[in-house]
Amino acid sequence: MTNASDPTGVWILRACYQEIVQTGERIDMFGPNPRGVLIILPEGRMAAVLTPAEQPKPATEADQALAFQKLVAYSGRYRVEPPDRLVIAVDVAWFVPWVGSEQVRKFSVEGDILQIVSEPTRTPLTGDALIVGVLTWIREGARGA
Repeated sequence: MTNASDPTGVWILRACYQEIVQTGERIDMFGPNPRGVLIILPEGRMAAVLTPAEQPKPATEADQALAFQKLVAYSGRYRVEPPDRLVIAVDVAWFVPWVGSEQVRKFSVEGDILQIVSEPTRTPLTGDALIVGVLTWIREGARGA
């Protein structure tokens, strides 16, 4: 069993949304049942892939472009900064501006549940509003995974 300072493992996505900091409004980025896997190795490497649960098979280039827009995929070396910060030095990503950046997340582990919250940021979808990303993961092999 891991403790709150050890996020290592293979995790299956259970919930993923953006929350507008000022209002608490939630935006389901991938719909109500997102799909995803997060692999955090004890050796210091992580990789994540997230998609909507419902994805039609792309029939056109426009469909392929839309599918790509509804994807999150990245990997990098990580470090844990106690008590609750996960810092990823991104070296490959679907979103080119992340490559070479450090993505900082707060996390907590309670039993087989990993909660990750991004730092407040602005996105084109929310204009000037600050948002945080909130992701809930369950350990692969745990009940409900």
